[in-house]
Amino acid sequence: MVLTLGLLGLLAATPVHTIEIEVFVPLCDNSLIACGRAAAGEPRSLEANLYWGAAYGAERFLSRAPGFRVRSRQDAAPDAAVLRELVLERTPTQGERTVRLLLHAYAGDRIDTALEDFLSAAAGGSSADLVVWAGHDRLMDRAPPETRAIPGAASRPVVVLACMSEQFFGPVLRSLGARPVALTRTLMAPEAYLLEALAAAVARHGPMEAGAIRSALVDAYARYQRITPRAASSVFSKAPLD
Repeated sequence: MVLTLGLLGLLAATPVHTIEIEVFVPLCDNSLIACGRAAAGEPRSLEANLYWGAAYGAERFLSRAPGFRVRSRQDAAPDAAVLRELVLERTPTQGERTVRLLLHAYAGDRIDTALEDFLSAAAGGSSADLVVWAGHDRLMDRAPPETRAIPGAASRPVVVLACMSEQFFGPVLRSLGARPVALTRTLMAPEAYLLEALAAAVARHGPMEAGAIRSALVDAYARYQRITPRAASSVFSKAPLD
């Protein structure tokens, strides 16, 4: 697992009513997909990368989103697979639960390591209530890595914010005993306003309510992409997914 001792201690001290979401974010890499300008696709640039430091990147967007606050930030060596681990907490409103997100920023040139760690977490290797992939659909490029279900592990709800994840991730996740609660059917942008919407839906409805989670993702995608709700609805797989 990629959790450091400091973050493990922080998560262990979390009250039982807090919902934990673990998010795997492989940075955009221009050698794999078109990320935009050169800096946006620099696979080790936390500050400028499309999926991390850009306007709708995970850290920049969520650290400034209303109701979210940074609890901890840990950087690794420049040549590490995981460049930064970020813990954010969303303050609940009436009728909601506290949501805490642990985000792993993987170097884009180590996306295969990110994929292996994500699938291991989805197979039951994570203690989080919900496991999320937000980035390029690496399974469009390669065969799935060898990962096995963990005997006796509780099934883990999973969200994959990546292009056509129902087709590429869905069968793999089900073979591991994971429960997909939100997948996609088309090309899409895995931007951080979707993580914001996901956290809000989970705070209100819990991590297993696929219909509520899908509705929140559709609404956010329509708003930020400036498309109709009907067009946004075509992006996300229809619930239930089992």
